[in-house]
Amino acid sequence: MKNILKSIVFVLILFLLVTLISSLLLPHDSVRKYGIIKTSVYEILGEKEDSIDAVVIGDSLIYSGISPMEIWHNYGITVFDLAKSAELISSSYKNFEMAIKSQHPKLIFFEGNVLYRESKNKPWFYVWEELYKTYFPITKYHNNWKKYLFTNLNDSMNYSKINIYKGFKYITKTKPGKKLDYMKEKDKIEVPKENQEYFQKIYDLCQKNNVRLVLISTPNMKSWNYGKYLGTKDLALKYNLEYIDLNINNPLNIDWKTESRDAGSHLNYKGALKLSQFIGKYLKETNLFTDKREDSNYASWNEAYEIYKEGLK
Repeated sequence: MKNILKSIVFVLILFLLVTLISSLLLPHDSVRKYGIIKTSVYEILGEKEDSIDAVVIGDSLIYSGISPMEIWHNYGITVFDLAKSAELISSSYKNFEMAIKSQHPKLIFFEGNVLYRESKNKPWFYVWEELYKTYFPITKYHNNWKKYLFTNLNDSMNYSKINIYKGFKYITKTKPGKKLDYMKEKDKIEVPKENQEYFQKIYDLCQKNNVRLVLISTPNMKSWNYGKYLGTKDLALKYNLEYIDLNINNPLNIDWKTESRDAGSHLNYKGALKLSQFIGKYLKETNLFTDKREDSNYASWNEAYEIYKEGLK
């Protein structure tokens, strides 16, 4: 009985300690704006208010395929990848809603792959991640202690370096994909009803904030197909939106033998260069943005690019 009581007391003390440390590491109002949060989608909070020109919403196809630093270097346009692995459209909406409180981008790209991932089929790890990060925030913010101890909170330049990749994940690994006719014609696949409801919310939020919404399907040989293309095209017609599918006829000339990191599902860095160039050129041709490379207010982006370039070596 005595040992049982000791065990109960130990568990209670451990729980209290975890709760106390969690509260210390939570991004309170004084530091939240600096984006010192581990989860990648929150890193946009570390950007200076109203400094992001365009946001790309999606899943791992986005953070593997679009490098904002390449777009900055070539066009002087600020882009941020608001993307998470196995992203659900419900989370996409919440993340966009969070980001737009501090940023007011003129254009949003929305990756169509997210439209077909149903919440009821969410991966088991996604469910548990949401639960334990809710009740034990120390698991979500555990890296914050480094920033409390080693970073001057008044030094905004330090915070501009929190994520020099701006949501992009630099991966050079190459695993060739088999040559497949993955875009051969087939029947339309409807966007699930629940996802259509969340897309309506995203559309409404864009309308409210005067943001141009563009649907896009990035190169993806494994989970994209002609049926999804037709379903996304119908959704674009319903809302009178522009829709860009970069799979039909391979307009970027992606070489799946050398420009994929996992046999055709995601692009590697070589493939990302092509997709990033396309995105940058598209943004420039909208005439919505100015080239900010010589603007002193965006000096941190030039500095971030230099660090990014060194990282590529």
